[in-house]
Amino acid sequence: MVLDRTLYNVLGVEPNATQEQISKAVKKKSLEHHPDRGGSHEKMQQVNAAKEILMDPQKREIYDRYGLEGMKRGMTNENFNFPGFPGNIFDLFNLFEHGNNSQGRSTVNKGNDIKHVIKVSLEELYSGTTRTIFIDCDFVCIECNGIGGHDGFPRECNTCEGTGIEKVIHRLSPMSQQIQRKCSTCNGEGYVIESIDCCRTCDGRKVIQQEKSFDVHIAHGSQHKEKIKLSGQGNQIPNGEAGTVYIILEQQPHATFNRKDDDLIMTMEINLTESLCGFQRTITLLDGHKILINHPPGKPIVPNSYRTLKGYGMPNRNTHTNGDVIIRFDVKFPEDNFIQNESQYKQLEAILPPKMRNILKNNEHYEEVKMMPCDSFQENSHQNHFSNGHHHHNHGEEYEDDVHFNGYPEGVRCPTQ
Repeated sequence: MVLDRTLYNVLGVEPNATQEQISKAVKKKSLEHHPDRGGSHEKMQQVNAAKEILMDPQKREIYDRYGLEGMKRGMTNENFNFPGFPGNIFDLFNLFEHGNNSQGRSTVNKGNDIKHVIKVSLEELYSGTTRTIFIDCDFVCIECNGIGGHDGFPRECNTCEGTGIEKVIHRLSPMSQQIQRKCSTCNGEGYVIESIDCCRTCDGRKVIQQEKSFDVHIAHGSQHKEKIKLSGQGNQIPNGEAGTVYIILEQQPHATFNRKDDDLIMTMEINLTESLCGFQRTITLLDGHKILINHPPGKPIVPNSYRTLKGYGMPNRNTHTNGDVIIRFDVKFPEDNFIQNESQYKQLEAILPPKMRNILKNNEHYEEVKMMPCDSFQENSHQNHFSNGHHHHNHGEEYEDDVHFNGYPEGVRCPTQ
């Protein structure tokens, strides 16, 4: 019974195919996938691997019995022996992602990925932009074509004798165990290059590092910490695919706005007169657009309350809508003794709602005390300072705890324009 059909699927034949049928399939697939005919180098490697195993009766018998996964597991067991297979058998395993996959999916070596952080302003995230950046990347050395030395100079590795595999004995008294693993001297390649024979351009490293420019498109409405993926643009390796470059957007603090998802939160400072009698303000949005706010008299603004400007926040690429601008009001009260004439206090008292009358009982003694400022307590109880008898308007409760976003400080007060 055949456990693994991967190699047969590569050639498009059944597991009971004859040697003649396999030979014809190899010729057909070789013509189909040959790189000189525009075929895939990866597919051609798979065809050659299937040919080497299935055209050899002894290798085919071992493959049919264990499959690729079974052979791979057996490499670490001294009781398993696969005579006749190529020394660097790990290359065979690397050609195929799953030995028991009936579809024969494959994998190839890939260069290391690169993560690069760029700092972007809130304006850039709002409107979108294109940034040109420069990153140091590995390129396959063109002088030695990724060999690491000049043609003919690589010699057989003494540790693994060219097999790419070394045997290691683990002693666990009173027993010992022998395992096979990729050669640590040649990294499983089966050959080494003497320092005198190394390529002078890459010094035997097979790759050289050079600066590469990237034009990074930042879409409007992009998020803080959003990743932009540039596949195949990362570090190169010989006989493999280039890695991926990940551009990570890091939103910078803004002078006016804090961002919460698609909403923009800001603090606007007004005085008590404006709170009671109305006010006018202009706000400059992130795209430079200016909006005018006219708040009418007779609708007092409570300290630390919120108002919403619908649809003026960050754009959302998925919903094609904009979030809101959320304004938190910081109402400044007058300084002590702001009125010198007592008659003016009487006039002000006549305009404002009446004071609560405090009735003292004649038969009781009262000690009159003087209140003192207590700034430290006010800072710690900021959220509850004005809560007695009032409620936050609209988004008050929702945004009370969100004015600190992503570690950024609370928004700078909006200046009068």
